[in-house]
Amino acid sequence: MSTAPQPQPPSNKLSFDDCAKIAADLGHQAGLGRDTQIKFLLKAVEGGYHGALDLGHNKHGTDVDDATKLAEIYVKAHQGAVVFDAKAANQRKLISTVRTSIKLGGWPKGGNGEPMATVNNLISMRQKLKQIPGEAKKLDDAANTLMKYARAQLKADTLLSSDELKTFCYKPNSDLATAEEIIEKAVKQLDRLIDGSASQNTAQNSSTNVRNARQALRNELAAIATARGKANGPNLKAV
Repeated sequence: MSTAPQPQPPSNKLSFDDCAKIAADLGHQAGLGRDTQIKFLLKAVEGGYHGALDLGHNKHGTDVDDATKLAEIYVKAHQGAVVFDAKAANQRKLISTVRTSIKLGGWPKGGNGEPMATVNNLISMRQKLKQIPGEAKKLDDAANTLMKYARAQLKADTLLSSDELKTFCYKPNSDLATAEEIIEKAVKQLDRLIDGSASQNTAQNSSTNVRNARQALRNELAAIATARGKANGPNLKAV
C-alpha cells in the first residue's frame, strides 16, 4: 500500500504574490481605459483580512511596505512607467488608499467574516442605488465610497449600520447654485480667458464675440441686482 503523501488541495487564502499578480493585471486593464481602482482597493481589503498584507514598514526595502509595493506594481502596469516615485502627490494618494484598505481588512472588532461581509454589502448597496432612476448622478465614486466607509469603520468599535453605509454612497451635500452665482462664475471664467490666465495660463481668447458675451452676462447681473433691489425696497404708500 502506497504511503506517499497525498497532494494538499489548493488554498483559497490570498498570499502577497497573489495580490501582486492581481495588482499587475488590474493596472494593465486600467491602462486600457477600464475603471479598476475599486477592484484594486477591494483586493487590498481582502489581503488585509487574510493576513497576506499588513502595515509592516520596511518589508520590501527601506520605507517600502505592502501598500507602496502594490501601488508600484499597479502604476507600472498601468502607465508602463520604469520609475515609480512614491513621493509624487498622485502616488502618495494611491499608497494611502491602499494602506487604508489593508488596515480595514485587518480590523479585528467585527467578528467572523467581518469586515468583508459589510464591505460587500456596501458595494452591493451602491450598485442597487445606481439602478434607481435619478440616483446615479448623486452617487459618489466607488473608490471614494469605500474610503469614506473605511475611515469611519476604523474609528468605530462596532460594525456600522445599513443607514450609515447608505450615506457613504452619496456625494457630499452642497447647496444648489443660484442663477446669479452661475452667471458670476461664467463672467470670471471669461475674465480669465480674455486676460490669458485660464487653464494655468495656457488658454486665451479676447475676440469681440467673447468680450460681447462677457458684457451680456454683466448686463444680466445688473438686471438681476436691479430687480432684487425693487423687490426688497420699501413699499411706500402715497400720502
